[in-house]
Amino acid sequence: MTDQKSPRSKKILLLTNVERGEANVFLSTAHALMEADPNVELHFATFAGLDADVASVWEEARRKVPQAKPIVYHELTGVSMGTGVMQYFMRKNPEQKKITLPESYMAKPGFSTTLQAIKDTIPIFIPYDGPQLVEIVASIMEVIKKVDADLVVVNSLMTPGLTACYHMGVKFSCLSPNAIKEFAAPFQPRLENLWKYPALFSRFSYPIPWYLKPINVLYILFAIYSFEKDPHRREVQKYLSSQAGMTLRTPVDLLRDRPDTLKILVSTLPELDFPVYVPPHVIPCGPILRIAPPISETDPTLESWLANGPTVYFNLGSLCSISEDQAVEIALALKSVLDTVKQQSADSHLQVLWKLKKHGEYEVYEEGCKVQEILGKELQADLVRIVDWVLAEPISVLTSRHIVCSVHHGGANSYNESVVAGVPQVVLPLWTDCYEYAQRVEMHGIGRWGTRVSKPKWTAEELTRELLIVLHGERSDAMKIRAKKLAAVCKSNGNGAVVAAKMLLEECER
Repeated sequence: MTDQKSPRSKKILLLTNVERGEANVFLSTAHALMEADPNVELHFATFAGLDADVASVWEEARRKVPQAKPIVYHELTGVSMGTGVMQYFMRKNPEQKKITLPESYMAKPGFSTTLQAIKDTIPIFIPYDGPQLVEIVASIMEVIKKVDADLVVVNSLMTPGLTACYHMGVKFSCLSPNAIKEFAAPFQPRLENLWKYPALFSRFSYPIPWYLKPINVLYILFAIYSFEKDPHRREVQKYLSSQAGMTLRTPVDLLRDRPDTLKILVSTLPELDFPVYVPPHVIPCGPILRIAPPISETDPTLESWLANGPTVYFNLGSLCSISEDQAVEIALALKSVLDTVKQQSADSHLQVLWKLKKHGEYEVYEEGCKVQEILGKELQADLVRIVDWVLAEPISVLTSRHIVCSVHHGGANSYNESVVAGVPQVVLPLWTDCYEYAQRVEMHGIGRWGTRVSKPKWTAEELTRELLIVLHGERSDAMKIRAKKLAAVCKSNGNGAVVAAKMLLEECER
């Protein structure tokens, strides 16, 4: 009788930036991989700060799949992408103590500010100087050699990871929280990538009016020119070549010099994006979201409060810090909305959960402070809660069935979470592709762009108007129906992380 050997376990290395917007899709996919194949050997490489999250993913997966193998965690040496970006702009502006985003990102839209913002995006792709990049790439290469995986899955925005994978010639795929358009643009017919879709930082609406299309083309050509001529990029490339004998690889290479066999998995569906031709190497998986326990488990006290009435969930993310003046504009808008809804329906119990990250020091509950002067009665009646942290994950709050409107900054994850939950949205975009998610929300009829006139900041007048359109306007019911339909599309497609896991396991065998 012949002995039958069990097939060798697949080995996958997940390689990502540590920043939440990028790392969350990797954590979710890791969870799905363990459920799809308990024998898979997973390795997770990133910068310091994510070890506890990786461990919790394994613990969560073990509830359903007790035999799942522990994830092997590898901490990379060097500074993270976010720290690298901050250091770059602090070197350019040494008088400022801390810079998380360039000033051009927050400037009033205009021709010159758009050009500057485009130029300031290059350090996002290359957030390191030469020595920093060499150190990180060396660390990544050491991990890749040590693990010897069947497949490396690299963050599409992780320049050191891309540089290492290209240089070593390993088999790799890319995973991204972003939309199809970002990776499919060069493959559109009739040069549509130049004139059909709003250029980065243009803040143009979609579809682009005919008279703005020449300017849109100019912006995109300027972006290409700026990347090629950028002195920082050239300096880093020169150092990398002379010291390590490598070619610098960035997310731009995924558009113009992609390996023939490379697959790019994205956290969206065609139904959630702009109308776009999807090339075969771009795989829409559906929203890839963190597996989160229901709010009844993580914060039953908050769940009890949410059950008091329909709730507006106001959360502008971890990067957006709000000055007191801008908090006042939000407070004025919320006051006006609550009063208007009360007038229209006396028995309404509309309430607001506002997660506020402050820029500077100021109070919101203390008697006599600016926000309290506006929302004092609502705060006292517990109709408005202002917190600096919510214990439950955003998706747990959104799927509690008590949220009637999600107000967010236009990040890919925030957009996807609201879509999956079937909740109408108001988007207050601040930078880069956030504007595109505001446009997607309006194009799909699931919400409003809350700063179209006042961008990039918001005013009480405009925010009040847009919130009321979503909550009690003529199109409010249609938005709710459309939001539920898109949620149903996502549900029928299946969990995006599960789809991604299946694709990656199949890729291991190719």
